Amino acid sequence: MRKKILFRCAIGFLFGIAMMYLVPSLINREPIIHVIFTDELLARVGSPAAATLVTLLVMGLFGALCVGGTLFYEIDRWSLAGATAAHYLSMSLGYLVPNWVLRWNIPLKLFLIIEGVMALGFLLIWLAMYLHYKREIRGLNDLIRARDKAEE
Repeated sequence: MRKKILFRCAIGFLFGIAMMYLVPSLINREPIIHVIFTDELLARVGSPAAATLVTLLVMGLFGALCVGGTLFYEIDRWSLAGATAAHYLSMSLGYLVPNWVLRWNIPLKLFLIIEGVMALGFLLIWLAMYLHYKREIRGLNDLIRARDKAEE
């Protein structure tokens, strides 16, 4: 299990760094070849190199949290709704850390929009997983019924 946690977190770390480049590139519609950081972060840490390093580290850790959080779904004693809620809450609370550390100063209205979109995304993921598992259970029950009829 430790290997699985470390592997997913490592993938997430790389994913977080990749998103740090990809999202601004999509918003600005031009390739971003350097790390974007705020003037407040630059003033706080003192140099562009330090601001870049802090940004890379924080975004990598946030990515590790996001992807590592998928392990909630593998806790057998948790319901699908509980695992989805835990993953959503870990990402929501985890999102506050980059916002604070990197000095993004996201306005409350934008933050609430981001949370709403994320909640909708998690609801759709939950619904898709629920329907998938329901179909699997129905198929297993059909196999059990067919086996029981064959034994009679």
